[in-house]
Amino acid sequence: MQRGSRSNRLLDFWVGVPVLATGAALLRCVRRRRSWPEKIEKIGVICSPALGDTILFSAAVEDVRKSFPNAQMIHICMKQNLAAAELLQGIDRRIHVNITRPFETIGRIRAEKLDVLLDFSAWQRIIAFYTLMSGAGFTVGFRSPGQHRAAAYDLVVEHQRDRHELENFRALVKAAGIPTGSAPRLQIPQIEVQPLREENDIIVLHLWAGTQSALREWPEDSWIKLASAISTSKTVFVITGAPSDKPKVEQFWRKAQTAGLNVVPFIGNDRFISLAHLLRRARLVVSVNTGVMHLAAVLGTPTVSINGPTDNRRWGPMGKWVEGISARGEGCGFLHLGFEFEGNPTDCMERTSVDQVVAAVERLLKRVSATTAEKISVGLGS
Repeated sequence: MQRGSRSNRLLDFWVGVPVLATGAALLRCVRRRRSWPEKIEKIGVICSPALGDTILFSAAVEDVRKSFPNAQMIHICMKQNLAAAELLQGIDRRIHVNITRPFETIGRIRAEKLDVLLDFSAWQRIIAFYTLMSGAGFTVGFRSPGQHRAAAYDLVVEHQRDRHELENFRALVKAAGIPTGSAPRLQIPQIEVQPLREENDIIVLHLWAGTQSALREWPEDSWIKLASAISTSKTVFVITGAPSDKPKVEQFWRKAQTAGLNVVPFIGNDRFISLAHLLRRARLVVSVNTGVMHLAAVLGTPTVSINGPTDNRRWGPMGKWVEGISARGEGCGFLHLGFEFEGNPTDCMERTSVDQVVAAVERLLKRVSATTAEKISVGLGS
């Protein structure tokens, strides 16, 4: 279910809320209050289908795996996050469901006979309903203000807008009595990729987001000025995008070439794997706040995020080498669940200046350089 689709969200609300309430009331009539199972052999996990959510969710998966090393962990995933799901560690098996087919989805989940199902989604009532109807011995999920989902769960955890989504995921895991502390981590398969010359200085620019993309994009002229300001004689700028972004990637590529920049377009067609290798090879990634930004940060590449309407404290990059830039002025950083655009400023990206981004790049690379120099010094001293 796309969070950017208003019609989908309205359908989810007007159908999901009464169905959840009715289903929960009926189940309360036919079964006793349940407690955490004494014996756990099969654990189900499910999260929002967005790329960024799935990447952050990897930390929670690892925490659960550490506490239940002998249990079978099953990830219930959807078409939208199947590619990212394949990069998660600690999963024994994935079930691909189509959430628009309720009878088929419920049947597939119930057939797993789960002891526990942990639902990390924050707003979709349809996912909460499937958790309710899963047949799992115990269910855990979020109470999100205004979303009317809490009736689906045996154990309810408060989903808060004043903490990063990673911390929300950790709170859900903690509430289930599982120690937390793992960082988001992915397992990238080794493949043959188109080589970039070793002497090239690779900087990746990712200009486009998914949900309400136009309101989360930085002006193209600002990208050109940024690239001109941080370029060296060896710098190759790689412009990344999804297959659906191809016309925009090619248009910007031509514009950047006209400005005298050394640019290469990149469209990933192999489920993020080549993209992940490219991001690892880069000296720097500058991106709008989207799934590719989270991917770069988690892979350990120095990453600068231009946030605009996205609150950096809620959805900023998580990793060792990151900088998140907040828009100047009042009213920006309003996104909480990812779709709250109506009635909020539409110029948040334009409020972020090129100077702000250049300064963030310089701060980040200075930290990276200082740490690298310190490691070299320690190595020489030993």
